[in-house]
Formats: sequence, C-alpha cells, structure tokens
Amino acid sequence: MAIGYPSNVLVVSDYEKYSFKERIPYRIDFVLSLGDNSMQVLKDVYQKYRKPIFAIRGNHDGKTPFPDGIIDVHLQVDNYRNWSIGGFGGTLFNKDRGHNMWTDADAEYLLDQMPYCDIFICHSPVARATDKPESYAHQGSKAIRKYIREKEPKFVYHGHVHKKLGTMIGNTAVVSVYGYKVVHLHWVASVGDPRNPRRPFLQVEGRVRTPGVLSQHLRLLTK
Repeated sequence: MAIGYPSNVLVVSDYEKYSFKERIPYRIDFVLSLGDNSMQVLKDVYQKYRKPIFAIRGNHDGKTPFPDGIIDVHLQVDNYRNWSIGGFGGTLFNKDRGHNMWTDADAEYLLDQMPYCDIFICHSPVARATDKPESYAHQGSKAIRKYIREKEPKFVYHGHVHKKLGTMIGNTAVVSVYGYKVVHLHWVASVGDPRNPRRPFLQVEGRVRTPGVLSQHLRLLTK
C-alpha cells in the first residue's frame, strides 16, 4: 500500500474575507478547498503558494469553472505526493432552489461508486458526528457517513457548519474546518497496530498525535 509523503496541507473552507492574505509560517505542499470560498480567494492562494488546490464546491458556490491550478475532485480521485485525494461537493437540500444540493438517496447512489481515497473532502458535515442536527440547513449526510464506514479513508475534511470540530469514525479522522487551518500529515505503517497500516499518524500545528490519543486531541483543530 502506498504511503503518503509527509505534507503540510492548507485547508480552506467557508472563508469569509474577500482575499487571502494570511501569513502562514510553513512551507505548503498542497491545498484543500472545501467549498464556499470565493474564486478570488482561490486565485490568491494559488498565486501565493503555486501548489495544486484540490477542491469541491459548497452550496453557496455556482457552476463557474475553477481557475487554473485548481483540480475539481468531485466524484473523482487524484494523486499527489503519494496521497489519493477525492471528494464530494454540495450539501443536503435546505432550500427550494440553488446549486450543489442533493438528497441523501442520490448521494448514496453516487458515493457507492466512489472508490477509496486516503483524503476525502466534502462540504457537507457527517451525520451524527460533526453536523448541527438542531439546524435544518446544517444537517449531516448519512450517505457520507456510510462511505466513511465502508471505504475507511484516512482523513475526511468538510466545511459548512462554520465550526472547528474533530472526531473519529472507526479509523478515520473527521475534521470540520472553518476559515483556514494548516495540518501536517504523516502516514507510517509502524504506528499503532502494525497489522492495521491504515491507522493515522497526524501532526497538527507541530504536535504529533498517534492513534490512541488522536480522538481527544483532534480538538486542537478547534483553536
């Protein structure tokens, strides 16, 4: 099984400023865009780092093609630095009209055909994990939860709920990002149970976390 190279990853979601002028003290290896980021922000990020941006659309995004340097991974899997990266854009229907919305039944049909990937990005939160069940507009997807259970991606990143959250579903780390965050991804088969090389070794802002304590320390992402 291929092992992803250690990577500094800029994750951007629901970024509310018009342009991206953040000062990040790390070399960035690639970028994940989780939707509801303006085209200007995506252009700024690409101009600043000149690294590929793997992206999906949010429910407030239109159908405009992504600018150069941005790779649409909706229902597709791409590979970079030995990581396989795939995604699923949009959210559950929460209004009468608009782009990039679907029913869970439709999502389940599509995701049943989606292959495994190491890093899965989506805009929708995950049902009974990182959603806002009290908010009609921010319900989580059962179809995405089913995909996680069946395909077991190493990492899942999503936006939409405007909260920074983290949890585990099985051996998958699920992280909700609001604004932007840098994560330092490492993947080594020798960490944890050597019989289960899919278990993650995640470093967040310089802090190394191994599988036994990953769940409790995902809350570092909320700071």
